[in-house]
Amino acid sequence: FGLRYARAHIPHNSPGRGPISIMDSIVHQIHTLSTQNESDLKKLKDFLRHEQETLKANAAQIDQAIQTLDPVQNTLGTAFLLSAQLGAAVFVNQRATFSFICNFLQVADEVQAKKAAQPMTVVCKGFAQMAIDQGQQAMLKSLLPLRSAMQKLQEHPETLTPVHSEFLRMCLKTKVYHLGAQLLDQPIFDISSNSGPGGSSSSVVGQLTPQSFLCYFLYGAMIRIGMRENTKALQLLLVVLTCPASCLSAVQADAYKKYVLVCLKAHGELRPLPIYASHILQRYAKSPSYVLEIAEAFKSKDVEAILRIVEEKRAAIEADQNMGLVKQVVTAMKRQKVKTLTKTYLTLSLSEIAKEVGMEESQTAEVEALLFDMIAEDEIKARIDQSTGNVSFEEEDRDLDAAMMQTLHGKLSQILELSARIGAFEQEVVTSEAYIRKTSYGEGGDRAAVAAGGFDFMDM
Repeated sequence: FGLRYARAHIPHNSPGRGPISIMDSIVHQIHTLSTQNESDLKKLKDFLRHEQETLKANAAQIDQAIQTLDPVQNTLGTAFLLSAQLGAAVFVNQRATFSFICNFLQVADEVQAKKAAQPMTVVCKGFAQMAIDQGQQAMLKSLLPLRSAMQKLQEHPETLTPVHSEFLRMCLKTKVYHLGAQLLDQPIFDISSNSGPGGSSSSVVGQLTPQSFLCYFLYGAMIRIGMRENTKALQLLLVVLTCPASCLSAVQADAYKKYVLVCLKAHGELRPLPIYASHILQRYAKSPSYVLEIAEAFKSKDVEAILRIVEEKRAAIEADQNMGLVKQVVTAMKRQKVKTLTKTYLTLSLSEIAKEVGMEESQTAEVEALLFDMIAEDEIKARIDQSTGNVSFEEEDRDLDAAMMQTLHGKLSQILELSARIGAFEQEVVTSEAYIRKTSYGEGGDRAAVAAGGFDFMDM
């Protein structure tokens, strides 16, 4: 069933001999081996993997070839052809190819898609880039196909695939945060899958690069920031910042800047990184940067100093696309000052509050809008007398109501479930052959071999 066999049956004097004939032979193999038989699909996958260079060399013929294939019945073959075409970047009509991939990702057969995980990933990444190049409408159109492909590549909903980060990137660029949030609400506990029949493992694992892993959590944090869910954003940023590292990643550097700004916005202070963050990142966190200058000014409650830093470092802030977040930090400082006032005064005028938070005394309308927002968000308890322009601060009700008790009960249940899951993971690791071999090797005392380049005992 190899291409050499197919080529051998083409007469040397055949008028069809050439690139078209080669592509016809490949298409014939796809039609022949696209069956429900596991063995046939394996032969087809091996055949197409060995013919990738041939496909790229004849990429100009792929547009014509895929029209003869059924995207459902021939999912595996179509994925390999599209992967080669996107790799060669040869298109007769790029918009037509984009529309074809839109449909293909949504109707593709799930079983064959999983077997073609590597080319499917390449197709999804190329498709996402095509959408970005074509603009907003194309990016909006790409969301559902990418989500469909992602779900087909997953062994179960808790598995992270390389397509996750591409989908979140599209959600960010189109500002369709609610679709990204739905994905983020599903916890990720696995980046691998159990071995299939015969001990063969899914090829999704091999395609999940450190960059894809980090980008998923960074993009997720940015979506949470866009939805003003700062606590959830910090949790995702900490996943990025606590990943083991032997050198500083650009993704981690960007994540740290956002971590500092979100910390100031959410907690009113910069909280140190966990002690288990890599020493590379710990050292980077101490190096001079505009976010640390802003944190120092925030600590001293100096609004003018922050505004001065923003003006001086505008180019760097805009290059990092953090200007919106920095402006939110300035607003957060004003909110922090208002909270401080509630602990000292019972009544203040709007003009007095404006002066205290670093605004002009004439900006009473802006102060009133700020207070309304804080009251709506349940950050303060206050009443505004619009006839006199006075604000009366009230004591916070600290009693636990039924809703709060239900929330606490739900959180405790989640913690217990997570604890049980971690215990099961730990048991799986300590009883695995790989772990036993490594720990036995270490107990053997062969430290010289370890120094010469052995594995870290915890590096599973």
